[in-house]
Amino acid sequence: MTSKDLTGRLHRWALQLQEYDFEIVYRPGKDNVVADALSRAPVRTVVGGRTDAAPPGGEGQLTDDEIAAEQAKDKTVQSLKGRKKYGDRRVGEEGALVYIYERDGSKRVVLPSSLWAKVLRENHDSVFACHLRTPQTYAKIAANYWWPDMRAWVRRWVQSCRDCGTRKARAKEVIPPLRIQGVGEAGDRWALDVAGPLPETDKGNRYVVAAVDYATRYAVVAAVPSHRAPDIANFIVEKLVMVYGPMRELVMDGAPELNGAVVEALVNALQAKQLTPVPYRPALLGLVERFHRTWKDMVAMFVSEAQSDWDRWPPCAAYAYDGARHSGTGYSPNELMMGRRLRTPNELLRTSGVTQRRKRPRRP
Repeated sequence: MTSKDLTGRLHRWALQLQEYDFEIVYRPGKDNVVADALSRAPVRTVVGGRTDAAPPGGEGQLTDDEIAAEQAKDKTVQSLKGRKKYGDRRVGEEGALVYIYERDGSKRVVLPSSLWAKVLRENHDSVFACHLRTPQTYAKIAANYWWPDMRAWVRRWVQSCRDCGTRKARAKEVIPPLRIQGVGEAGDRWALDVAGPLPETDKGNRYVVAAVDYATRYAVVAAVPSHRAPDIANFIVEKLVMVYGPMRELVMDGAPELNGAVVEALVNALQAKQLTPVPYRPALLGLVERFHRTWKDMVAMFVSEAQSDWDRWPPCAAYAYDGARHSGTGYSPNELMMGRRLRTPNELLRTSGVTQRRKRPRRP
């Protein structure tokens, strides 16, 4: 204020402050954090905010009666019904619903345009889908529904998703040449890894233990408070052995908690072989490490800003992952591990459902 050479912004400040009677006291920046915070520009909107974490159904689940009523009002559906074919596929009516019949004998409901957005939200935005990419989202919808140019509509929906754009926007990956590795049968070989530490949740969890089956790509995940050997051993027994049976091989990295006496004794009791990737061949764990990135992308769509509830969402991410078609096998992990496709909540609430004659996948 006492300088004689004030210019620009400082000069304008001095002119505005001259009408006030005040005293200026200097305070070091480390002791003046309030002023530092107040000097920030206010955030009017939150970019990439939290997706509604409620299960799908806030708008009401689809029923056969609702679909039939909308089909009766849809000009495209009625036109297809009158022509009785679309290309080389037959279009017909069973009960109150209009179906399109595929060449393999399966049938799908012809969905009217008024219900497209509802089905897209359920199969992409909900906690049962966890913002999967275009091929997986399309496969989920195509298992039950059909409409003209559906693949393009699904692609546009996924590409316009704000949450996917802020979280999953990555440069195009270079896919290396495929190297075939013997994987045995379902449940023979599991890869296990721990992610963390993460922000502590209200339940005290800070780590995520994940295991992926090599043959089926089936993923199992659990949030744990620590990554000590007893926690890892409990996960192996309760989440893997007691559900899918003892494994022949268990692939883990060289972390102390994964190679301690407790885990070693458990693996020996199961008569399994423990494999540890060497530094020059870390690809053995690439399967589970890639799944870590996948579930983190999914969980980020639903976790609160305080990040104290993230442990609610890894099981939802695993459910969506296991129910989606895998690009490497052509089937969903659940089809290969359990022999059936996972149903969506909407299918259970439909009065008659959609009968699919699908070939039962052979186990690897």
